[in-house]
Amino acid sequence: MTGTQSTEQPAAAPHLRSITLPSGKTAAIRRGKGRDLMRAQRAVAVNPDPTAVVFALIAELAQIDGALIVYEDVVEMDLGDVLVLQAEVTGANFPEPAQDSPAPAASQDSSASASVSGN
Repeated sequence: MTGTQSTEQPAAAPHLRSITLPSGKTAAIRRGKGRDLMRAQRAVAVNPDPTAVVFALIAELAQIDGALIVYEDVVEMDLGDVLVLQAEVTGANFPEPAQDSPAPAASQDSSASASVSGN
């Protein structure tokens, strides 16, 4: 049974994933909760840039080489590291509804048919 537990992951944090960034640093990313998104949104409330919340969410969910990070740390990271963290946080925590994409296409077809019949 000891083979199922990683020595890098505390027993209290079973949803922790460890990845190596392009810079060689190690990032530990935990699974997000609603409160993490709320904290990220509050942290960038005065920032009009829509991508700022993703950077703040990375700061909420990730540790780099065992250290906590803040939004400003993410902004100053190498681009390669940021892109990997962004993909990990948005992909692992918010799976994309790729299967749901045909539904909006069908509604667009319906609206196109309605406008054609209205002419």
